Amino acid sequence: MLNQRLQFATPQSSVNWQQPRNTGSIQFLDMLRGYGKLPHQDAALAWLQQQQSPSVLTEFARRWQDDADRKLVSVGKSAVVQLSNGTQLPTNFVLPQQSRKPESRGTRPHTGIRLKVLSDTVFKTSSQQSYQLKDSQKVFVKANTEFDITSDQPAENKHIQVVLANVALGTPPLKTWYVFCDHVEIEGSEPDNAPKDEQQSDLIKINSNKTGPIQLPGYDKTFYLSEPIITGGHFSWAEATKNGTRIPTNKSIVENIFKIAEVMEEVREYFGNRPIVVNSWYRDPVTNRQVGGATRSRHLSGDAVDFVVEGISPMSVNKRLDSWWGSRGGLASASCFTHIDARGHRARWSYGF
Repeated sequence: MLNQRLQFATPQSSVNWQQPRNTGSIQFLDMLRGYGKLPHQDAALAWLQQQQSPSVLTEFARRWQDDADRKLVSVGKSAVVQLSNGTQLPTNFVLPQQSRKPESRGTRPHTGIRLKVLSDTVFKTSSQQSYQLKDSQKVFVKANTEFDITSDQPAENKHIQVVLANVALGTPPLKTWYVFCDHVEIEGSEPDNAPKDEQQSDLIKINSNKTGPIQLPGYDKTFYLSEPIITGGHFSWAEATKNGTRIPTNKSIVENIFKIAEVMEEVREYFGNRPIVVNSWYRDPVTNRQVGGATRSRHLSGDAVDFVVEGISPMSVNKRLDSWWGSRGGLASASCFTHIDARGHRARWSYGF
């Protein structure tokens, strides 16, 4: 095919196409005006693109946008990007995303969830290694790219499953992708995430009287509200379940409570063993809606806690925990509490109140 003269078929009659006036050379602008989304035209564009270097394509996209205040998403040669209006860009083109002014981590109001790419990475259709996937199952994405997303969920092999909000990548165009968790971070939260789960003053304290027996799914033993979750620890089942009014519905939630309880013991030690008051731990779906929690709140999974460290402002707690918590999970700030969760990848936001 490379040795054949490039032939351009007559476009559909519905397209207003003009023959280039300069018969000595092909006017690319005129050819684009005659683009009718015909299969042979797509093939011709794909062929032409394969002849260009990535640097030429990147510069072309920059000039095409003519806007220095936009970021570019580079995609792999086998990818097709579909914009929200249905327009498709063929392989190795770049997709502009509206850039934002830099802000301090953890201080941005929760106007939506964003995925920020920290280093060059590959979006994949599964959490398998890249070499195990076909070219059509992966898309290359450059560092410093940002996507609006609708959700993020932990996945196997230290990956995150994300659902893109406004664009679709790949062939066929997809919105659901997997990415290595250390290559990205999540910023922001759902717009309706404004929990008002107040402290409960009459929570049963840890004591040896075994107050308030409860049964937890997946376990034969009897638990007590007055018992520490971790043997020898400082956080009780009364705190995790609001005095037994929020009993987990399955074993995985219980296991997540154990996991975040270990984290809370670390947090307590990190702040010199200062007392910590728990505002909110596990929430069942009904309670989560009642208190104004996010629809995909980690509190529903049991591995999130809203808390106050005695004598230290929540903003200071958030700032000091940021680098310490790193990519182990989510961290969020409010004026009256700090949120921490063990989702397994970095997420930061501010509640805005």
